[in-house]
Amino acid sequence: MKKILSLLLLMGLLGTPFALAADERPYVSVNTKAEEEFAPNVANVRFYIETQDKDLKVATDKNKEQTQKALEAVKKLLDTKAGDMVQTVNFSAYPEYSYKNNTKTFLHYSVSNGFQVRLKNTDNLGKVISEGLKNGATRVGDLNFSLDNTQNACNELIKKAVASSKTRAQQTAVAAGSSVLGIKSINASCSGDNSYYPQFRMTNSAKLSSGAMDAAESSVPTELGTIKMYANVNANYFVK
Repeated sequence: MKKILSLLLLMGLLGTPFALAADERPYVSVNTKAEEEFAPNVANVRFYIETQDKDLKVATDKNKEQTQKALEAVKKLLDTKAGDMVQTVNFSAYPEYSYKNNTKTFLHYSVSNGFQVRLKNTDNLGKVISEGLKNGATRVGDLNFSLDNTQNACNELIKKAVASSKTRAQQTAVAAGSSVLGIKSINASCSGDNSYYPQFRMTNSAKLSSGAMDAAESSVPTELGTIKMYANVNANYFVK
């Protein structure tokens, strides 16, 4: 009985021998990567409405009127059921001064408002920009293209990276005179350039003719670029 108790005590101090053996099973570690370029399917653009007047209320009322007109014109072209959206952003109002010979002279109040449009159909972007500028927007910018669902892209890339890790682990094991038994551990990550920003800025000036305003639609970048996504897999496989 004393020998049995001594053996059990020793096992308790050293840990279970079967668990220790399992932890020491041979394994091979591999790191694989998958990458792919995707065509963007969402366009995001911001419209800005800027007004000035010496009377703050007049400048604000004028801005509100122009913003509403531009919004209504743009909304008519949106397909909300398909996922198109619009939201207001960046309202501000502040006085502007000129400085000469250490003298500050009040010029006017500047009021700025804006709204952002998200388009699922990038083919409509030029028409949307043209309508916004013709109906009160004074400036367009912050244009970018993105993927609607990066998770789907990541899932596919991770599948490819995992499949590649299995192949590489098996080849490595065979080269060492062994074979893969199963997974010990696996970690996966996915990242990438989720947006593409072309160089684009358009201003509505009173000096522009009606024909120049209509040219806004054809001035939108037609090359949407691509968005590159990456998946990395670090895996350990048991071998025999």
